[in-house]
Amino acid sequence: MKKPTVYLHPAKQSALHRGHPWIFPKAIKRQAGNPETGQLVDVCSDESEYLATGIYNEHSLYRVRILTRAFESIHHESIVEIVLQRLRQAASLRRNLGLPNVLTNAYRLFNSEADGLSGLTIDRFNDVCVVSSSAYWVEANKESICAGIQGICPKDRIIWLPQIKALAQDGWESAVQESISDSEQIMEAGIRFQVDFSNTQKTGLFLDQRENHQRISALAQGKRVLDLYTYTGGFALHAAKGGAVAVTAVDSSEQAIILARRNAQLNHIDNIEFIKADARDYLAKAGEYDLVILDPPKLVPSRQHLQRAKNYYRYLHKETIKAMRSGSLLLTCNCSSALSTSEFTELVSQQAMAVGKTIRTLGVYGPASCHPTLTAFPEGQYLTAALFAIF
Repeated sequence: MKKPTVYLHPAKQSALHRGHPWIFPKAIKRQAGNPETGQLVDVCSDESEYLATGIYNEHSLYRVRILTRAFESIHHESIVEIVLQRLRQAASLRRNLGLPNVLTNAYRLFNSEADGLSGLTIDRFNDVCVVSSSAYWVEANKESICAGIQGICPKDRIIWLPQIKALAQDGWESAVQESISDSEQIMEAGIRFQVDFSNTQKTGLFLDQRENHQRISALAQGKRVLDLYTYTGGFALHAAKGGAVAVTAVDSSEQAIILARRNAQLNHIDNIEFIKADARDYLAKAGEYDLVILDPPKLVPSRQHLQRAKNYYRYLHKETIKAMRSGSLLLTCNCSSALSTSEFTELVSQQAMAVGKTIRTLGVYGPASCHPTLTAFPEGQYLTAALFAIF
């Protein structure tokens, strides 16, 4: 049966041609076949040239989420087939990246738009797949998605985490987060972590920082390290493993500190001092350390929060850099696409100048390679980790 079709305004086709995965309502010139929410639709030019297939949603700002394009050799007649093919592609990519391996068995298996299925994220923790659902169509096709996951990870348990707020904005009103009492021990670059799925930020562990954790490990030998906003100890544990002489790890969450201490015990690491405190209370002590990590939680959930977040970032960096010794290192992170990499690094540089110091950029990094991004989709390029030397 022929799918409904949406036809785009000629002036609005360029984003789709560049590879953007969303079609907004104003880009649609006309529709044929009365598409319904959750239904596959073909996307065509105003001249009826077939361009892509996606999921229609009358309730959403993302009126069509693109799932496959005309030039791709993907069967696009059913959602089930598209999901299966995209999951296989993603699993193949992770195998090409060497994941999992003997040192790392926790990684992102599927990264939403960048892996071709907008609204679906899957993190794999050893033999547990944690699904983060943020789109109407994902909830509507939960059974098929779970079957597809079992097809590529047949021995894995599946934990389903509906993102309640995002789903409500997408028109799915019946999402309920079930109580989860489950945990799993995983390895990241040889470090063991206990992941508690009942107390999660994101889907249990910041897997996007894996390669940045390893960068800190490579730099930590013989250094005193301060890890602010440590959460469950990711940077702190890798610094200790890398040969730091002492590590101070600070977080305001008591639960996070409990988990971080447990992770240190799992790895027989005893040179980390875990402190439950506001990280801001430790900015002035940055001068006591050779390497400082600033990895605050998401401060810019949307553009409307941008100015307030910039002011907070200015404060954090001004006070930290002011206290740091000449020649010491700073790794600082921003996890919001609303503040671009260039804006963030410029902000840090300005705060250094404001306190009479200069910084030299040693590296600017993004998320781990299991978190692919799309060049044409800046909304998905959310993580910046910038390494600076302070003078």
